[in-house]
Amino acid sequence: MDSPIRVLHVDDDPDFRELTAELLERENDRFTVTTAPGPEAGRERLESAEFDCVVSDFDMPGESGIAFLETVRADYPDLPFILFTGKGSEEVASDAISAGVTDYLQKAIGSEQYELLANRIATAVDQYRTARELERQNDLFEKAESIGNVGAWEYDIVTDTSYVSDEVLRIHGLDTDEHLTPEETIEYFHPDDRDEIRTAFRGAIDDGRAYDLELRMRDADGTQHWVRTRGEPQSEDGDIVRVRGILQDITEQKRREKKLERQNARLEEFAHVVSHDIRNPLQVASGKLEIARQTDDPEAFTQAEEALARIETIIENILTLARHGRTVDETEPVQLQEVAQEAWETVETEGLTLSFDTEVELAADSDRLRQLLENLFANTVEHGDGAHTIRIGEIQPLYTATRTSGDTTTGFYVADDGGGIPEDIRDEVFDSGFTTAAESTGFGLAIVAQIAEAHGWDVTVTDSYDGGARFEFTEQPAGGAD
Repeated sequence: MDSPIRVLHVDDDPDFRELTAELLERENDRFTVTTAPGPEAGRERLESAEFDCVVSDFDMPGESGIAFLETVRADYPDLPFILFTGKGSEEVASDAISAGVTDYLQKAIGSEQYELLANRIATAVDQYRTARELERQNDLFEKAESIGNVGAWEYDIVTDTSYVSDEVLRIHGLDTDEHLTPEETIEYFHPDDRDEIRTAFRGAIDDGRAYDLELRMRDADGTQHWVRTRGEPQSEDGDIVRVRGILQDITEQKRREKKLERQNARLEEFAHVVSHDIRNPLQVASGKLEIARQTDDPEAFTQAEEALARIETIIENILTLARHGRTVDETEPVQLQEVAQEAWETVETEGLTLSFDTEVELAADSDRLRQLLENLFANTVEHGDGAHTIRIGEIQPLYTATRTSGDTTTGFYVADDGGGIPEDIRDEVFDSGFTTAAESTGFGLAIVAQIAEAHGWDVTVTDSYDGGARFEFTEQPAGGAD
């Protein structure tokens, strides 16, 4: 059933006003006509009720229909307004069009003119409602794009033209009045991913193969994002004529996935510790206590105590990993030299010297940074093989994911002059439980890696200038991978 149409008819002639209302309602049972004796009364009606169309006379005392139209347009810029007047001229028609009239119709004797007026009212209102509905749909589409970080695009193969929605441009870091061709879009993808997206796009055009990919992209500011890009070929009469698709920013999703992967990895690490690393000293403690009960050998008690102490150390390390596996939420500018001195005082470093090549300021959680350094210093003490000096210095500018505007942040290294770390195990030294020393728990460098990752830093190990181990902390690529 067609929806009702509410019409406001404004005319200073009471007889004609009532006649018009009656005839319009007869012509179309969708109409409900409300009348007003002039523009002022018409504005009052518009303020107090909702209408779908205004029909107004032109020649009225005090204020013309065009002047009335101008005041209506100020508050209702799209409301259908039909000038229905007994005075007709090119000048009146021109003025009405300039003022934004929807339609213009002269009064005439006979029912045919009212039938024509009714048709024009119905047409104007239907067009008005269609436009409003389209506007609402577009607004909902834009909001959905913004909320879901997903934009739409289309490439017309026949005309070699393309369209991208505003959200696609925003994902690229571009203004919404700019334009993107498919080839320009491909250039925003990571160099290592361009061949994949180019091949997929050509496959959609040439062979009709749809694609759905998760790739890396850098926007106009150089910030890396993870995006999901989909393409769907469209055919007409057996020929592929266009490709339509979506582009969605999934950076946060990727970060959550990576966080979940880290959590799962820690759970696996904990399971390994509980099932293996703790089981061994528990068995030792149990066996030594049994010997001590049978022989009263003090050495057996001592060995049992040592096994229990090792279990306590392992548990403390597990708790540290659990606490520091979280993302760092807040940082502040800190002086690396000051934090390092604090860490140095908490580690038994007899025979070692701490020196600084440069002063370094960076955005960090000072407590977690101190623990990172404590573990590095302890690692040198335990595995340094004759190290005498630990040096700390700057590498290059480093901007973390958690830095705030105005922070001065730099990459840094911690190096020693000991025996170094063999190249064939450098990929394993940050794994929980990995150690080359029988008495070590193998958690020290795992804690270092966890704290670095929580800050948005990558940590790598290489040779120092003195032949020892050098740990470098640098910017982690946006999105968690590069």
